[in-house]
Amino acid sequence: MSLESITIPKPVAYIFGIVPWLIGIGVILFILSLRFPATGVFRAETNLSGTSAFIYQFLPAERTIVASGEELDFIGQRMIEDPVYVNARTPGPYPTVNVEMEFRVMHQPLVELGIVRDKAGQQLDMIPWYSEMLQSKDWNQVTSPNGKRGFVSKSTPSSRLDQLDTRNLAVWLATTTSPLMADGYSTSSQIFEVSLRGQHDIWIVPAGGRIDMRLKVQDVNRTRSGGLLAIEISKNGNIVKHDAITASGSLDQGYGERIPVSIKLDNLDPGVYRVRLLADDDIFIREISTTNPRFVIGPRLNIGDVVGYREEPRAFSGITTARHIVAETFHIEGLQEIQFGPISGKVLQTHTATRIDRTDAIDTPVRITAPLGDVRIISDGFFALNESTFFEPEPRRLKPETHGTQEGLVAVLTDYQSVSDLGDGWVLARATFEIPEQADMLRFVLSAPGIRSRAGAVDVRKMTLTYRRPGMSLNTWWQVFYNEARNAYKRL
Repeated sequence: MSLESITIPKPVAYIFGIVPWLIGIGVILFILSLRFPATGVFRAETNLSGTSAFIYQFLPAERTIVASGEELDFIGQRMIEDPVYVNARTPGPYPTVNVEMEFRVMHQPLVELGIVRDKAGQQLDMIPWYSEMLQSKDWNQVTSPNGKRGFVSKSTPSSRLDQLDTRNLAVWLATTTSPLMADGYSTSSQIFEVSLRGQHDIWIVPAGGRIDMRLKVQDVNRTRSGGLLAIEISKNGNIVKHDAITASGSLDQGYGERIPVSIKLDNLDPGVYRVRLLADDDIFIREISTTNPRFVIGPRLNIGDVVGYREEPRAFSGITTARHIVAETFHIEGLQEIQFGPISGKVLQTHTATRIDRTDAIDTPVRITAPLGDVRIISDGFFALNESTFFEPEPRRLKPETHGTQEGLVAVLTDYQSVSDLGDGWVLARATFEIPEQADMLRFVLSAPGIRSRAGAVDVRKMTLTYRRPGMSLNTWWQVFYNEARNAYKRL
């Protein structure tokens, strides 16, 4: 019997004709169910070997080492410079993503994680990710009677987090409310000759419900007719006033003239007010005068050179409770020894950060002196121009160099969640982020401040992203699918 003579019944032929279509439709539905699961949960994980379709490797490549399990004892990536980032493709419209990371640290006491919230990469939300200090048995994770979260030392009650006294208190990526401070009205004016360069934050206690501060500002750029100085005044993050002025330029006629800038506000409630001076490094503040008894600057202090303005270098001398500073100069004339309380540190090279750390038990303000000026200082505290003006507007920042109870700290305001110990030095950290609307790609930033200077490393062997949304019926599933298809079309 030849094959040509075989007759296939029509029902069977129909079945054979339909089966390929059913298989194709089934495959499509299966893929759609993975991307748009009815349970509302999508999970992607990777060992950072570059094989995941949803989570890529950490970049820039020159700041990491890919571990294949041969030269290093794990498979994943080793972070050796700060910061690095990892991109993740979103599997669809989800409101939140849970991040889990298995990692270990070497000579790196503090790690932070963040998510980028805009395409320009300017909005970055960072959270605490790992603290060697807070993981020790000397600290307890607590919630205060008023609902504030943080850590306290063994002998300290949780209510310490509710107190407005900023002494012996640190903060790590958490918002704080400024203490309700107020001074009596004064007509006596304090005048300070300074040489502060570029952007600075000045923190002021109102006197008699007023802020009365006057600056003398100078533009030293000889190639323009005048630079911009923006002024923003806020309390607890709420903007009270903002303004902008143009400094007089020079156009190769020597430095521009010193122009007066007045900062005045009346009828203010008690508190601490932050005056942000936003300018480039060619704008100098040459003088500060005020009737407010208390004000401080920081945590950034950029003491500019006085070349072309004064014949001799101008020394800086101030008061601070900072425990850790990083000093850097960009001119040979700024190489010097900085006295920082009972210790000192030498700035021996230009464009090189010099870290100076206090480990003493002194809990009162100490003097800091830069005999030649011309140095930029970034600290974990604030600076006053004399002893009478000093106060602490907010707790000092927790930094990798912070030694906790050895420095007199008794409490830390932070949302940090203790990591889980996996053994052999590996830990597991978790966090949940809200996903920006219509984001088809997420970027997470891993930061390990100072990792290069201490020859440290962060090894990451596993990263898991779990996307969640409410479970769906057939109708809501179709609506989500339709919206995602429409968004994908718009992105074309």
